Amino acid sequence: MLKFSGLVWRLGTRSTIRKYSSAGATLYKTDKSEVKSVPDKPAKPSAVDLDKDTSGNRGLVAAAFASLNTPESAETKRPSPKSAKLSRLQQLDNQILKATDINSLLLVAENPVVSRRHALKMVSVLSEWSSSNKVKLAEFEKDPRFLKLCRILARTPTAHAMSSLTMAEDLSTVLGITGDDEAARLIMNLSMPQMVKVMKALHQKGRRSTPLLRALSHNITKQPEIIDLKKSADLLFCMSSLNFPDPLLLDRICNDVIESLPSNQDRPAVVNSVLISLGLLKYRHEQCLTALCDWMRSHMDICRASDVASAVVTLATLDFTPPESDALFKAAQQLKEEEMAKSSAWLDLVFSLLTLNKAEPAHLISTLKPEFIDKLLSAGEIPIPSRRKLMIIDAYVLATCGAQAPRLPEDVCVGVPLLHTKEKALYVHSIMDTFKSLVSADSFLKRECNSNMGFLYDAEFAVDAKCHPVPLEKAAKSQDVFRIAVLGLDYHDMTRKTVVPLGVNQLYTRLLQLKGYKVLQVPYTEFNPKDKLVTRVQYIEKRLRELVGTRT
Repeated sequence: MLKFSGLVWRLGTRSTIRKYSSAGATLYKTDKSEVKSVPDKPAKPSAVDLDKDTSGNRGLVAAAFASLNTPESAETKRPSPKSAKLSRLQQLDNQILKATDINSLLLVAENPVVSRRHALKMVSVLSEWSSSNKVKLAEFEKDPRFLKLCRILARTPTAHAMSSLTMAEDLSTVLGITGDDEAARLIMNLSMPQMVKVMKALHQKGRRSTPLLRALSHNITKQPEIIDLKKSADLLFCMSSLNFPDPLLLDRICNDVIESLPSNQDRPAVVNSVLISLGLLKYRHEQCLTALCDWMRSHMDICRASDVASAVVTLATLDFTPPESDALFKAAQQLKEEEMAKSSAWLDLVFSLLTLNKAEPAHLISTLKPEFIDKLLSAGEIPIPSRRKLMIIDAYVLATCGAQAPRLPEDVCVGVPLLHTKEKALYVHSIMDTFKSLVSADSFLKRECNSNMGFLYDAEFAVDAKCHPVPLEKAAKSQDVFRIAVLGLDYHDMTRKTVVPLGVNQLYTRLLQLKGYKVLQVPYTEFNPKDKLVTRVQYIEKRLRELVGTRT
């Protein structure tokens, strides 16, 4: 027992003896609460000490200390499943980077753990090789391993559907779904029809992927072939629905439309589609608009009532009257409400004719009658934009036909919100800050004015013949002053390409003029909020003198 005591003392433990079934397997249970510290590396007992132990215990203790000094074997220190998977994925990355030909690259696709990220990387590499003429498309487009990569990226639902796809369709599906910078690099290898398919796929999925759209726009613009009318209509429709008015692509499409129109003899629908999209995009390409209207005038016998109405709505949006367009407007004026598919379409046509100053009193009055309002209500609550149009028509009828003309029911005007967008409010605020230097007192300037005609105008003030401010109260009683209404026009109030105020803003101006105001339009193209205050004040003073007719 003395031998055991000496050994226990050297190990630095206080233990209680536990006996197991084996006679020579006596072990010690340590009381952990009494252990103050544990040495980093236990001291190896000397040979003399081991000789003092019994033969059974000597082997046990020696083996225990030997295991402390022996590093863990690879068999006992196995990697976790997660780290093993990461290692395999890293190996795939390295194989892709080291690949020098199609076979060595697509060999990676045979690995069952290949991920979507690896698939996209491999397709991108193939795209680069193809664009640099290192390989040809035909060398891998039907390879099962490449089709597997397309399946991973496109997630095509059935193998049958996949077998019917060509390589080009695979790529268009890939591009339509991925929508990131790496996928956008694949665009350059697609043909014109394939790129149009990609644009349509983005529209159908509602994916406004800016990298893809920019890549598509750039590569379509560079194509030498003419974009035919059908593809032009599809592209314009997708661009309007995705709110992607790329100016270079729009200009290219409009020029190709002009060139393609003479060959179109029997398809008014595609012409109508182009016109509608140009209106939605607010793109005033005057040569293209003129060519489209000339085509409609020459093919009026095959144009439907809805085609004529849509053309007038677009022209009113863009405030553009093409030369020699009298026949088109005459056809529009002769349309009847019954020829429109919906009552709201008739309201849009009448409002557009009013915007272009082509409406007849009978058109305007027809939209104010109770029976027409009932037709609008039959489809549900009248939308806010339609109610504003009705309010504007009502105000115009009152100003031109007098109080004896039919009036809009008052309940239609109730609850119509008149608010600026955040961007417009910031622009108007900068204009009002400039006016502080010209008209300081509140009695001289009224802000955020409700016209009671379905729209807001931004300020009202009065000046005399020398452009000196006059109090508003005095201006209401005097005939020798000029009442000025201010309309700030930001980016969204102007057309694109040829930058002019939208037709609706010109209509606001006419209505205010009918009320006795001189209207000071302040477009963002002339007034920069970032300019110095003195520059902005000089601009307002110059415009005011031009408006009043005063010379310096």
